[in-house]
Amino acid sequence: MSKKNFKTQTFSVYVSTTLVLMLFGVMCLLMIAADSLSNHVKRNMTVSLIIDGDSEEEDILKLQKSLDKKEYILSTEYISKEQVLKEQTVELGTNPVEFLGYNPYEASIELSMKPEYADNDNIAKIEKELAGHKDVKEVVYHKELISTINSNIQKISLALSVFLVLLMFISWSLIGNMVRLSIYSKRFLLHTMKLVGATWGFIRRPFLMRNFRIGLLSGVFANILLGTIIYFVAQKEPGIYTVIPIGKAIAVAGIVILFGVGITVLCAFLSVNRFLRMRGNDLYFI
Repeated sequence: MSKKNFKTQTFSVYVSTTLVLMLFGVMCLLMIAADSLSNHVKRNMTVSLIIDGDSEEEDILKLQKSLDKKEYILSTEYISKEQVLKEQTVELGTNPVEFLGYNPYEASIELSMKPEYADNDNIAKIEKELAGHKDVKEVVYHKELISTINSNIQKISLALSVFLVLLMFISWSLIGNMVRLSIYSKRFLLHTMKLVGATWGFIRRPFLMRNFRIGLLSGVFANILLGTIIYFVAQKEPGIYTVIPIGKAIAVAGIVILFGVGITVLCAFLSVNRFLRMRGNDLYFI
């Protein structure tokens, strides 16, 4: 192979590997974004504890304090009867107390659940636990809405997971073929080195090092492209850093590099071994 053709082939391997790793990185970022959005939705699912009208505010605040310590509670908000009355007076344009003679509204404690507990099964257990409290009149939440949201989240997560696994197989196939083709052109050199007594480890070393560099640099180039995409998206949608936190984006960058290095080195190792196991005559027929 001429020096020009070798450089062209090497450039093609770098470009192809970089693009495959970039797609892999995009899928990882989409997985993180989907997880962040699902957690955001789940954190906004609220469970309302309707407080018994005879309960003292001191007892209600004690209840709220005890709820704050529960492992499944993310946050709580106490809404007094007076606060509800004030809000409804503004909304209705009239004060119900003026014609009813009493405040018809009830106090409540709004519970935000931790994402891992925001499903119907867990909330049903929590409802059973809280409904028995003397100051709790009723536990209210939207069962059908929570069920629908969780079902949709599971479907999206499953679809993304399947795409990610498929992409990993495709990445292995594409990068593996490129690595094998680059080593294929050296198959006779491998056989010659084996004939003169070189050990397999000695023969493999330069190919492994070369593909280590390809995987490492391709991973770096892919991360530069991913970072550029995120930067330009952030110019129009600053909220992207909430959906894809910087820390997780850096973790994805590391995974992309490790995946790139791992797949190129492993493919090189397997390809070199394949040609070393073959007899000299067989090298002409592949």
